[in-house]
Amino acid sequence: MQYAIVAIGSRGDVQPYIALALGLKERGHDATIVAHENFRGYVEGYGIGFLPVKGDVEFMLQSAEGMKMVRDGSLRAFTRYLQKVNRITSESIALDIMSEFKKADVLIASLLAMPWVHAIAEKLGKKWAIVQLNLPATKTIAFPFVLLDFFHFPAYNRFTYVLFNWAYWRANKKNINEFRLLLNLPSLEKSILKIIAEEKILNLHCFSPALLPRPGDWPAEIDITGFLFLPARVQSDIPAELKRWLDNGERPIYIGFGSIPVPDPHLFKSILSSLLAKTSYRFVFCYGWTPPMDLPENKRLFQINAVSHELLLPYCRTAIIHGGVGTTAAVLRAKIPVIITSIIADQPWWGRIIEEKRVGVHIPFKKLTVQKLMTALKTTEGKELRQRAFRLGEQINLEDGLFNTINKLEEYFSGGGR
Repeated sequence: MQYAIVAIGSRGDVQPYIALALGLKERGHDATIVAHENFRGYVEGYGIGFLPVKGDVEFMLQSAEGMKMVRDGSLRAFTRYLQKVNRITSESIALDIMSEFKKADVLIASLLAMPWVHAIAEKLGKKWAIVQLNLPATKTIAFPFVLLDFFHFPAYNRFTYVLFNWAYWRANKKNINEFRLLLNLPSLEKSILKIIAEEKILNLHCFSPALLPRPGDWPAEIDITGFLFLPARVQSDIPAELKRWLDNGERPIYIGFGSIPVPDPHLFKSILSSLLAKTSYRFVFCYGWTPPMDLPENKRLFQINAVSHELLLPYCRTAIIHGGVGTTAAVLRAKIPVIITSIIADQPWWGRIIEEKRVGVHIPFKKLTVQKLMTALKTTEGKELRQRAFRLGEQINLEDGLFNTINKLEEYFSGGGR
C-alpha cells in the first residue's frame, strides 16, 4: 500500500513521521512524506520519498515576524502566525503537488495538515487517517481541553471542547474554504472538526499512555498509541569530539530548545554564565534552530549545532528543554529528570504533565531567572524524583508506539475506513 504522509510543522513534528514511514516500509508498504522544503535532505537521508511544500519553517521562525511571535508566546500570536504559514502552505499543496496525491492509496495527516488532507481525500476519493503528536481535542469528561484547564469537573471538561471547536472553526473557516475552492469543492458550513467526528476518521495520538491514559468515553476511532521513535539502527553517531568530552567528566546537563529559537538570547546568555559561575555542573548546549550566540568559553560547556537526542541524552543527568513533544519524549525515554521552560503552543501542557508526574519542573521561559533555574536543578537532584523519572522511562521503553500505530492503520485501511 502506498502511504502519503503530510507532516507540517517543525523538525520535532517531522521526525516521528520519518519513524512511521520507516516502520511502514518494513511492513511491506511504501511511504512518501510531504513537508516544507527545508526538510528535503533530512527526510531523503533516511531513504524516504519526499514531496516539498513551499516554505522554509526554520527561516520563517528566525525571521523578525517569527521571533516576535516566539517572544510574545501568546496563543493569539501563535494562531496568527500559523494562519499566515497555512495560507502559503495551502496554495503550494493545491497548485504544486496535488496531482502527486493521486498516486497514493491512503493519506495520513498531521494535526496542522488535517484540513487539507480532509479536502484532498474528498476530492480524490481516498481513505485517510490522522496521526498526531499534539494535545487531545476530543470531547471527554476526564479532563478539560488543555488551553482551558482552569477548572476540573465533568460538565466543564466537556464544555471546553465545545468552546474550542467553535473557536477553531471561527479562526480557520476562511482559510479552509479558500483551500477547498482551489480544489473546486463546495464550502463547509459547519465545523470541520464536527464533520470529521461524524465521519469517524481514525485519529491516533502518538504519545505515551503513561503520561495521559485514554479516556473511557472516547469513541473507538480515537486512541493513544505511544511515541514514535526512530530505530537505533538509523541514528547518527555522537561526534567524536563530543564523545571525548562526555567521557572525561561528570554527566552533564543538556540544554536545547529544538526547533524554537531562544526567545531572549541576552537573558539566556546571562543565565548560562551565572550557572557556570555558581555551580560545578557541566553543560551541553545544542543550538538547534537558534541562531549563533556569543556564549562564554568554558571547559564545562560544550556547544553543538545538532545531535541525536536518543544517543546523547542517556549520557546526561538532567535536561533543560522548551517542552516540544519530540524532545520531551526523548528526555523521558532517557530516564532522566526534565526542566521544561515552555515558550509557545502545547509546551506549557507538557510542562504541567511532567510536574503532575513529579519527574521534573516547569518554568515558563518568560518567568525564567537564574535563581528559579538553580532551584529547579536542586529539585531534580532529589532521589525520589530521579527514581520516578527512571521508572517512567522504563515504562515508556517497554511501549511500542510504532507497532501499535501501524497495526491500527493497517486494520483501519484494510477494514474499509474512509
